[in-house]
Amino acid sequence: MSDVPSSSDAIAKRHHGHSQSDTSGGTPHSQAGAETPSPGTKSRGTVLVIDLAPLSLIALAGVLDTDGYACICARTPTAATEAMRLDKIDIVVCDVGDDAPGMLELLANLRSLFGESELPAVLIADQRWVGLEKRLESLGGTTRCLFKPIDPGSLLAVVEQLMWMPQVVAAHRRRGTRPDGRPGWVSL
Repeated sequence: MSDVPSSSDAIAKRHHGHSQSDTSGGTPHSQAGAETPSPGTKSRGTVLVIDLAPLSLIALAGVLDTDGYACICARTPTAATEAMRLDKIDIVVCDVGDDAPGMLELLANLRSLFGESELPAVLIADQRWVGLEKRLESLGGTTRCLFKPIDPGSLLAVVEQLMWMPQVVAAHRRRGTRPDGRPGWVSL
């Protein structure tokens, strides 16, 4: 099986209101890499948004994009894996949908495949997945769970907190990313 997403996979990269996607079966990086941010704007970080439902995916990415995060959207586990391969991801936001165990497995696989054990993640779940927080403890890394319906402000607050927690800062330094304008960072 090829590592290149099929036409049924979807990867789209949103960067400050601009969106491009590649569903032709080629590598998404060829189009997504051509994007540049608007002059004078800085990305607050890169978020991999995973959701099987297209409308929910667009809504999640829209909230994050509006707040200044560069979003890479994936509708399938294959697309999410390809996105991790092509870009530096700072945080994962994932709607677990009908398959919470499958999404937990995907998150664990993404972390292990790419050596990102401290990659923070936010899982969004329906009320029927109450107790999901207990399963998160076995994953390691920094993971939080929000239950629907979620307030966009709450999502942004959790993402902000997870992006720059002290235990995650070392991972950002190793990867060469840094939170511009964040207190606590010293340039040497």
